[in-house]
Amino acid sequence: MLDPARMRSHFPTLARSYNGEPLLYFDNPAGTQVPRETIAGYASYLQHSNANVGGAFVTSRETDALLADARQAMADLLGAASSQEIVFGPNMTSLTFQLSHALARRLAPGDEVVITELEHDA
Repeated sequence: MLDPARMRSHFPTLARSYNGEPLLYFDNPAGTQVPRETIAGYASYLQHSNANVGGAFVTSRETDALLADARQAMADLLGAASSQEIVFGPNMTSLTFQLSHALARRLAPGDEVVITELEHDA
């Protein structure tokens, strides 16, 4: 059983208040709140290994290894056949925009795209 109070304690921003009232975050598509473990991971990466991918230097190799590990972890979580099926991008809006362009190349006059109001705003 998940303990909501324990889970909330991992998210520093959920401890914020405004005019004495706790802040509520209903804008997740615009920026999801992250747990302190994620913040610490980002800070560590930026302090020690921040580099472009594909380089011959140590920080680039560390970045490549980190991305490979992250893809494998996500493949394991999602039950993907391979980590090669996993793609990371800058944000959901950019990824949705790129996917729409890729799909549009396959569409022909008369084809229809059906979505719901639950889809990402992009």
